[in-house]
Amino acid sequence: MTFSKAELERYSRQILLYGLDGQKKFKSARIVVIGAGGLGSSLLPLLAAAGIGTIEIFDGDKVEQSNLGRQMIYRENDIGKAKARIAANFLRELNPHIEIISHERHFDKADASILPGASAVCEGSDSLQTKFLLNDLALAMGVPAFIAALGKDQGHAMLVNGRNSACYRCVFDELSGNDLPSCASEGIISTFPAVVSSTVAHSAAMHLLKPISAGTFWLFEKNHCRTMQFKKRQECERH
Repeated sequence: MTFSKAELERYSRQILLYGLDGQKKFKSARIVVIGAGGLGSSLLPLLAAAGIGTIEIFDGDKVEQSNLGRQMIYRENDIGKAKARIAANFLRELNPHIEIISHERHFDKADASILPGASAVCEGSDSLQTKFLLNDLALAMGVPAFIAALGKDQGHAMLVNGRNSACYRCVFDELSGNDLPSCASEGIISTFPAVVSSTVAHSAAMHLLKPISAGTFWLFEKNHCRTMQFKKRQECERH
């Protein structure tokens, strides 16, 4: 694996920290991002800027006026257009040295074949059903998954990675889809999604360099963040 002169200059500050071997890990990585909304729209540029070699995006929504206050990769003239397509074009302009693949649909079980071989999956959709689906697929296929959610005063992210550690169902299995916080119904300050998504992006990048402990849970409450370690729930049917 080689880098062009432009790439070496672009990533020079990271190379100072982690050397060419570290940057090669980023370049050879493929990260699947489910959701290009409040979380994904902040997460995606960070992964692209870091030099993740392949980024694959799933989102079935179109850009709305209400998105523009916090989803900063979209513009007024993007309203009504597919988020996945606009996000992909934004990333290609941001970093022409990486590959972007976009799917203008919501991730579902039929897309499971895309997961094997992925370095990680980052999920930030508004659907609890999608989160549980990814949790189950990630466990079955041995793919690291960062699953994140937002509310008006609280957000969280969790690394699911392996059957011997806690999974998303271990923590939230009794939660119904109606209980999942919604920005549309509860509201949210424009700066908060970036706080959660930047932690997910940074953790995913660090996981590529040196694996993070499975079951790690980040809880964001107002102006602070706590990091916790959950243990596998013995009665969890997904283990």
